[in-house]
Amino acid sequence: MMEEELDLREVFLILRKRIKIILLITVLAMLVSGLISYYVLSPVYKASTSLIISRTQNITINDQIQLQDIQTSRMLAATYSEIVKSRRVLQPVVTKLNLPMSVEDLKGKIDVTSKDNTEIIEISVRDNNPERAAEIANAIASSFMDNIVKIMKIDNVQVIDRAVPPTSKVSPKTSLNVVIAGVLGLMISIFLVFLLEYMDRTVKTPDDIKKYLNLPVLGIIPEVKNK
Repeated sequence: MMEEELDLREVFLILRKRIKIILLITVLAMLVSGLISYYVLSPVYKASTSLIISRTQNITINDQIQLQDIQTSRMLAATYSEIVKSRRVLQPVVTKLNLPMSVEDLKGKIDVTSKDNTEIIEISVRDNNPERAAEIANAIASSFMDNIVKIMKIDNVQVIDRAVPPTSKVSPKTSLNVVIAGVLGLMISIFLVFLLEYMDRTVKTPDDIKKYLNLPVLGIIPEVKNK
């Protein structure tokens, strides 16, 4: 079987010959992605509140915060991050706000992060409604602060910033989705073009006779155009 090779010139000619297919598929992919992102996918907003773990006892002017106290607070931050997502903390939030979701559903909307090398915990809530996202985040912080006293027998958590309704959505990111769809559409269209070229075995030029049939060309009948 004759080995077929494509040089750069042939690749360019194939792409130019079927440029309409490439452009059509790419533009269509971007258009569909934009329409889905803008009209079909529901917007998601994220509201966040931050808490800090402080020392248990009151600090006077003459007191100094010891390194061990800070390290203990940082260790507690990781533990507290897990307690925030517990049923004991989230169930009162669902009940108080009369949320149309279960505790497990609410848990899936929450991100709790312990800031590296700090005693700060950030509670983030994602929701389709920006006001409700902020309301849930603040309610979780309040429920957590109430329950941590009962669970750990200490009161050392304070709110730094309360959550406020976000003004911009975090997803879907329409522009990014359109760009990704355009790249994928371009890749798919190029693959399809070369697949069509590979499946096309019709002889169109004298070079095709040499290439596919390995036969010499004795002559060419010129094309006669009617005037």
